[in-house]
Amino acid sequence: MPDFDRIDLMNYAMYGNDFDPQWDEIRAFLKSNAAAQKELEEIKRTVPSPHLGKKRRENLLTSDPGESHGSGGTGSELRNPNSDPTAKSWWQKILGE
Repeated sequence: MPDFDRIDLMNYAMYGNDFDPQWDEIRAFLKSNAAAQKELEEIKRTVPSPHLGKKRRENLLTSDPGESHGSGGTGSELRNPNSDPTAKSWWQKILGE
């Protein structure tokens, strides 16, 4: 069985899962090595999950960046796309919808 270093454990903490056979060897290593299990737990505590960052980016993309710097707005309000049927977002204009 190969030995895995901290970078391998960090990659597993960030991107690994229990279902993908790509991670079988590192899961077997973790089951047999208590020190690696402790290190993985430490990495999980200190490194943010990439999935949380992805959700944050998706939320940022749903808000209109022009409105956050507009006059009279608080910047935290999200625009309702159904409020004005004549107003189209930039991607709707490009796609011709």
